[in-house]
Amino acid sequence: MYAAFLLGLAGSLHCVGMCGPIVLALPLPAAARRQVAIQSLAYHAGRILTYMLLGLGFGLLGKGLLVAGMQQIASIVAGALMLFAAIFITRWERWLVSGSLAALARPVQNKLGRLLRIRPNGASFTVGLLNGLLPCGMVYLALAGAITRTDAYHGALFMALFGLGTAPLMIGVSVVGHTFKKEIKQRFRVVQPVLLAIAGVLLLVRGLHLDLSLFESAVPPANMDCH
Repeated sequence: MYAAFLLGLAGSLHCVGMCGPIVLALPLPAAARRQVAIQSLAYHAGRILTYMLLGLGFGLLGKGLLVAGMQQIASIVAGALMLFAAIFITRWERWLVSGSLAALARPVQNKLGRLLRIRPNGASFTVGLLNGLLPCGMVYLALAGAITRTDAYHGALFMALFGLGTAPLMIGVSVVGHTFKKEIKQRFRVVQPVLLAIAGVLLLVRGLHLDLSLFESAVPPANMDCH
C-alpha cells in the first residue's frame, strides 16, 4: 500500500495544476481560517470518497484477475505504466485525457460550473464528489494500482491512500491561495517522477515476487561436518 500513498504524493502537484482553480473557486471565507479548514476538508472528503467507490469496483476486477491467475501480470503492467509515466511525465497525460474522455466528462464539468456559480452552503463536499470523476491521468494510474489488489476492500483502501497523498498540498493551496510560491512548484516537479518511479518499482516487485527466499532456495544450506 506504500505505492498508493507515494502515487498520491507524486500526483499532488498535478492536482494543484488541474484542480487548484476549483479549490480556489470554492466559497471559502478569507477571514475565518477554521471555516476554510472545515470546507476544505469537506471537499477532499468528497473527492476521496469518489476515489474509494471507484476503488471498490476495480478491486472487484482485481479479485476476478486473481481467480483467473492473472494478478501478477496486472501488477507488472501497472508498475510498468507508472515507470512509463515517470519517464514521459510531460506528455503521456495530455494524450490520455484528450478526445473522447474529455467529451464524456463534459456533463460533470457543467454540473461543477453550476455549483461554483451558485456557491450554496455545503457545496464543498458535492464539488469534491464530482471532481473525483473528472478525467485525470494520475487517477487512472491509481486505478491501475487498485486493480492489483485482491478484493474490493483493498481496492478502496488503495484509492483512499492515494487520495490522502494528494491532500496535503491541495489543502496548503486552499489556505495560502494564489501566494503558493513558484519555487515550491518547481521542487515538486523534480520530485514527482521520482515518486512515480518508486511506486512503479513497488508494484513490479509485488508482481515479480522478488523475495529473498528465492535466492535462499537456490543456494544449498551449508552442513557442518563433525570430526
